Amino acid sequence: MSPLRLVTMRPCPPKYNGGVRPWSLSIGRYFGVELRLHWLTVLLLPVLLFVGAASGAGGFRAIVLWLLLLLAVLVRETGRAIAFEAAGIPISRLVLLPTGAISAAETPEIKLSELRERLLALAGPVSNFVAGLTMALLMFAATSQVRLFERPWFSPGHLLRAAIWSQVLLGGLNLLPAVPLDAGVLLRQQLQRVRGTTAGSRSAAGIGQSVALLLVVLGAAMANLWVVLMGVSVLLSSRSEGQAAMAFAAAESITVSEVMLREFATLSASDTLHDALRRTVPSPQDVFPVVRGPLLVGAVSRDTLVTALRTDRNSYVQSVMNRTLDVVAAEDLLLPELRRIQGKRSAQMLAVMAGEHLVGILTPGHLQHAMAALGRVRRLVRMTGARGD
Repeated sequence: MSPLRLVTMRPCPPKYNGGVRPWSLSIGRYFGVELRLHWLTVLLLPVLLFVGAASGAGGFRAIVLWLLLLLAVLVRETGRAIAFEAAGIPISRLVLLPTGAISAAETPEIKLSELRERLLALAGPVSNFVAGLTMALLMFAATSQVRLFERPWFSPGHLLRAAIWSQVLLGGLNLLPAVPLDAGVLLRQQLQRVRGTTAGSRSAAGIGQSVALLLVVLGAAMANLWVVLMGVSVLLSSRSEGQAAMAFAAAESITVSEVMLREFATLSASDTLHDALRRTVPSPQDVFPVVRGPLLVGAVSRDTLVTALRTDRNSYVQSVMNRTLDVVAAEDLLLPELRRIQGKRSAQMLAVMAGEHLVGILTPGHLQHAMAALGRVRRLVRMTGARGD
């Protein structure tokens, strides 16, 4: 990681812009991994509450059913995290969906064999199948009153049966070839080898959306709410995958200056945590440059401020900020710079320099949105140019 440079800042108007990551709710950091609930997972709770009320099962059982689905997701992600750690690919963040999780893997340049990729793809489903089988054996050892194969398999009225089938169904779902499901990720890797990174990712996203639509149609035809919800979740995830493919296609030729955040808020190293957090409220940024007078001395994320404030109300920003930053030039190509910092735990923000002046920043929350937007703009320009010709 490049050492921090102390630089003079070029004044910027007090405005804000930039994109925000798809909404998710932080539920804490465990064993070094940040866990967040995707908005679809949160939305599933009132849906299940409605189903519980309509079926007469009650709200408490609906909440337990939601927790059982969340447990199945955590079992899958625990198995995957162990497998990824064994392969030398630690996980830094998990955004929990009803179908699994979108992971932010810290992947330095590690090339895996096809066999290792297949084993990693199987880690999640195998974890769910083993958990489901274990729960079924324990249930049969305790009582024979539960009719395991009677439908519905997943409902608030039959929680013991739902606990087992939530594991089995989630494991089976992840064997479908739709990104971000495990088999879909494996398919994407194969397509990338054959067709190239960008074309392969787009093809995988298209196949995933087709599979998701098929799930929605089948679920509606079978009057199976679980299948419909899983189909919707996969559809939204596959759509995000397509946007990400478009973003990386755009990144092949764009420079840092084209996507950097030019108007941004800064925090002072001498700010108290309370004052700093209050100043971040109007800003869509997720990471903030920290200055001392005219000098850039670090960076801090909003999540870091929140976590630190819970333990020490009287502390200052300088005690929790990241003092090491990666610095890039405004004219640098974006993709090589992203590859250079890939896998660095402390890479919260890129400071964009023009000479000795800080002219912009790149943060995780802003970058994907900006890249995808630029890709769409360039494609529209090409289309209108072709029509003009």
